[in-house]
Amino acid sequence: MKRTMRWAAFFLIILITVTLIACGRSKTGVEEVTASESAETTESNMSPAYSKAIEDRRAEYEKTGEYQKVTYAIYTWTGSPIGIERIQEAMNKILRKKLCLEIELLAMDFSSYGQDVHLKLTNNDEQIDWFGGNVIGYTLCVNNGFCYDLNKDDLLKNYGPGIEELIPEKYQEACKYAGHLYGIPPVKDYAITTAAIVIGKEYLDAIGYEYEEDENQEVHSTWDEIEKIYVKLQSKFPDKWVFAVSGNQFAQGSIVDNLGNDWFGVLLDPTKDRTVTNLMESNEWMDMVERMHRWNQMGFISPDALSDKSSSSARIKSGDYMSMLAPSKPGYKSQISGECGREMIVFRLGQSIIKSTGITSVISCLNQSSPDPVAAVQLMNELYTDPELSTLLVWGEEGVDYVTKPDGSIDFPDGVNIQNAEWYHTMNWEMPNQYICPYWTGDSQDLGSRIMEFNANAETSIALGFTFDNSQYTAEYAALQNIYDEYSNQLLYGFLDPVSGTAEFNEKLKQAGLDEYIAEKQRQFDLWLAENDKNY
Repeated sequence: MKRTMRWAAFFLIILITVTLIACGRSKTGVEEVTASESAETTESNMSPAYSKAIEDRRAEYEKTGEYQKVTYAIYTWTGSPIGIERIQEAMNKILRKKLCLEIELLAMDFSSYGQDVHLKLTNNDEQIDWFGGNVIGYTLCVNNGFCYDLNKDDLLKNYGPGIEELIPEKYQEACKYAGHLYGIPPVKDYAITTAAIVIGKEYLDAIGYEYEEDENQEVHSTWDEIEKIYVKLQSKFPDKWVFAVSGNQFAQGSIVDNLGNDWFGVLLDPTKDRTVTNLMESNEWMDMVERMHRWNQMGFISPDALSDKSSSSARIKSGDYMSMLAPSKPGYKSQISGECGREMIVFRLGQSIIKSTGITSVISCLNQSSPDPVAAVQLMNELYTDPELSTLLVWGEEGVDYVTKPDGSIDFPDGVNIQNAEWYHTMNWEMPNQYICPYWTGDSQDLGSRIMEFNANAETSIALGFTFDNSQYTAEYAALQNIYDEYSNQLLYGFLDPVSGTAEFNEKLKQAGLDEYIAEKQRQFDLWLAENDKNY
C-alpha cells in the first residue's frame, strides 16, 4: 500500500505538469507562439552556461560559415520516410536561429536498427549523437562503452533544464546504471497493459462478432475467447494468416519481469516476488508455449514465421495477416490502427504494470564519441520543450502532412492517407515529448493526462530501477543468448513440441551456466533491494 501511494503521489506531480502544459495551448493543442517568441522565452530561463554555449557556436559560425551538426538516429516500421529531408530543413530553420546548430535525422527500419546502429557505434566512422539504446540493448550499450554519462560535469543540469523538469529524479534514478545516467526516456506511458490481442475490425465484422469497448477503447476478453474468434477468422479467410508473431511475445504477453535485457532469471510476479527464477521452468512459460504450439498446429501461424523479420504491424498492413499480440495503453487503438493501415480492435487480456525496465523500455542515449555533448543535450532539451519542433518531429508540417480541424484535432489533408503520407511514422512514443503536440483525430484531447493516470494506477514492479550488471559474465551471457536465440522463437512460435523442446532447451542452458548466472543476478538484486529499502 505504501508503495502504491508513493507512486500515485509521484505521478500526480507529473499529471499536474502535463495539465499545465496543456492549459497553455491554443485549441490546436500547440502553444500559440512563433519560433522566435519561443526562443526568447527559453533564453530568459537559460543558465549562463546554456547561453554561453550558444554564443560560442555563433562565434564559431561567424568564422567558418558552418553550423554544428547533431545527429539523431530514429527508427520507424518502414525505413526512412519520404519527407525526412523536408522535415529536417523545417526544424533547422528554427534551430539555426535558436541554438545555432542543425539536426540531421537518420531514420532506419526498426527490424535492422539495432544491428545497424551497433555496427556504426562500434566502427565509429560516422557521426551519431543520439540513438535508441533500448533497441540495441541498454545494458549492452553501456558495457560496450557507447553511452555518455549525462550527469558528468552537470551536463544535463546545465544544458537540459527542460528535460530535468519533465523527467524528475525518480525517473532518472530508474535509468541509472552503476550510478551513472546513460540515457533519458521520453514523456510517455511507462506502464503497459500486458497481453492485448489486436484484430482488424473488417475481419471481425465479416464473421459477425459483436463486442463492446470500454472508455479506453479496449474489449475485455480471455485467451479462450480469442481462440474461438481465431477459428472463425480462419474459416472465413482461408487465404490469410490469423496471427502475426513477434520477437518479444513473452514481454508483451505476461507480467513476468526479466530484470533488464535478458531472460536468464526473472520475477514471475514482480509486484511481490523477491526470488529470481528460471523462466523456462515456470508454469507461465509452459502456458505460453503450449498455446502457441496449439495455434501453430491449428494453422493460425505462417510456416515462414521464423524467417520473416518484418514487424507484426507491417504484416497486417500488407493484408496477409489479421491479428497480433501487443501491449496496450490509453490511445493505443489509434496508434496501432495507424501502424496496421486499418482500424484495429484491441482485446485486453492482461493487467497494467510498470516493469523494472518500464522507464527504460524506450531510452535515448548520447554517444560517448559525440563531438559536442553540450550541443547534443541542448538540442534534445528543445525537442522535449518546444511545441513547434516537437510537432514537426511527431506529425510533420501543417498543410502538408496534417491539417487542423475545427475541433482542434489534426488529420490528413485532402488526398493524403496512411499509404501515401510522407511523414506518418506512427512512432510518437519514441519521440521526446508527443504531449506538447496537437492530438490526432480519434485520440482524446486529454490523452496526455490519461496516460499519466494510467501510469499512476498501474501496479509497479518492486525491481523498478534495478539493472543487472553482467559485465563479469559476458562469456556466460553470450553462450546463454546463443542457445536462447536457437530455441526461444521455435518454442514461442509453436514449431517445437512444448514439453520435449523446453526440456532440451533447459538442459543446454544449464550446461552453459544458467544456474550460476541466475545466482549472480539474485545476489545483485538482494543487494539492490537492501540499498534501496525495498522492504514492502
